Amino acid sequence: MNKFLFCCKYYIKLLLRLFFSLIGGGENCLVCNKKTFINIVCSNCAEKYYSVAEAYAANRCKICGKELLSTKGICFQCREKPVITHADFVLPLFSYRLWNKEIMFLWKSKEIRSLSVFFAKKVSEALKLINAEVLVPVPPRPGKIQKKGWDQIDELCSFLSFCYGFKVLKLLERHTEEEQKKLTREQRLEKIEKSYSLVSSKKLEKILKHNHGILPKKVCLIDDVCTTGATLEACTKILKTAGVEVVQVVTLFVVD
Repeated sequence: MNKFLFCCKYYIKLLLRLFFSLIGGGENCLVCNKKTFINIVCSNCAEKYYSVAEAYAANRCKICGKELLSTKGICFQCREKPVITHADFVLPLFSYRLWNKEIMFLWKSKEIRSLSVFFAKKVSEALKLINAEVLVPVPPRPGKIQKKGWDQIDELCSFLSFCYGFKVLKLLERHTEEEQKKLTREQRLEKIEKSYSLVSSKKLEKILKHNHGILPKKVCLIDDVCTTGATLEACTKILKTAGVEVVQVVTLFVVD
């Protein structure tokens, strides 16, 4: 889908949403429940609970990016048995607690797709802080987009590309249909490495056509939630093995 069609579809949906919001009396903020007219999260809650600058400045584990209570620089889990070992930098923006769980459910399962706009703005702020230019989305389950018509990370990256100017390269593909949230931590760590791979050489050649056929030296992996870190590690390892020198990671939420 080109930029013009993508923007047209988005603005048509926005106008329809505005129309129905006016009929129904407006939207409520998903955090504080106050009337917000058409915004999903009100400006007060966005500033208070979704400050990217504060998330970036927080004291975080140098390996997995989780926020630290101590000043040792590495969390207990990563000192004992780190899962993420190939990423050069990991930045999970917000904690997967309280209303954030509900917001993720509304975004992914109830398909409140206007949240893609809100999240894209936040992720773009983080990407600018870490000087990221080329993005690689964690791929969806096989057939998900054909079946449901969309994928939240795919749409998020579309907004990051068309509205904020980041280059998106879909270098990875997923082979398993089983949802990761249904697996235990041990099952995730055991199965995840076989779930992802680099795209076929034919697809890779097509993707890199506008990059002189060269794999970028630095990319930023994008995902919604970091749970165990197994998915991020598997995807990062694949990219490093393929020849990418630096892999940064940005996720919206982290289970801590």
